Amino acid sequence: MTRATGSPMASIIASMLVSIFGIGAALVAGAGCLPTLAAQSAAPPGRAARLDEDITFWGTKHYRLELSQGVALAISCHDGGPCEKLVATSDNPMIADVRAASLTALQPAGYHGNQQSAAAVVVVGKAPGTTTIRLRSKTGGRDVPVAVLAPPATPATTAAARR
Repeated sequence: MTRATGSPMASIIASMLVSIFGIGAALVAGAGCLPTLAAQSAAPPGRAARLDEDITFWGTKHYRLELSQGVALAISCHDGGPCEKLVATSDNPMIADVRAASLTALQPAGYHGNQQSAAAVVVVGKAPGTTTIRLRSKTGGRDVPVAVLAPPATPATTAAARR
């Protein structure tokens, strides 16, 4: 007794569907490993403090941070709740320094309604230039390019420059 087999085309299509499903599952699983960041403070008038995100179909690809010299920006880290074991470093602390922070806001943690303190850092623009801050948590990390801008010219500085 011979058994009927499917056409070669059906076999190819089935193989492609399995591959596509596997790739999709891997992407979805991998997308959940990176924490999300959010600015928690604002810049003073006339200064910059912005955390921009590059969003794609699959979620946030990366972040960019722009600060004026002398400005501090609080940033929270979230990954299904406050990021656990958050560690932050700066490639060049002379341009932008990063420190652990404690915010007074509680955030939901887990599925049972418990709340925890937000996981956060403060980034301080110290000198004009560019660097990278690296945020690492229990489930993943983010490398954030930082541009620190020179402070705006004051009227007295501008008048002195014209003389």
